[in-house]
Amino acid sequence: MKEAIVIPRSERAPDTVPQEPSASLLSRLERLIDTELGPLREGVEPLLNDVRAGLAALYPSAGGRQLPPKQQEEQRTQLAQVLDTLEDVLEALQRAARARRHPGPVAGARGH
Repeated sequence: MKEAIVIPRSERAPDTVPQEPSASLLSRLERLIDTELGPLREGVEPLLNDVRAGLAALYPSAGGRQLPPKQQEEQRTQLAQVLDTLEDVLEALQRAARARRHPGPVAGARGH
């Protein structure tokens, strides 16, 4: 098993700011989308904007105001719907991206 290299906080780059878990996960998701989809990422950008807005509403930055419980529940429901749609769109775009990289036989073509 490899050992992790730990850099003391005092030796880290000064601009390294710990992110909220949701922001960190969203950043990782965006990097994966960029890697997998490339220019097709534009197809999910509006949904990613909705995810960012939903997370910002549910998890406000320091000094931000927390939503009342009822609005939090509504926001969670809306965010879950956006994430479901994002999942469907990502699956379709991923198939399209793979088809571009690995074109298969033309549909309807027969080898006689």
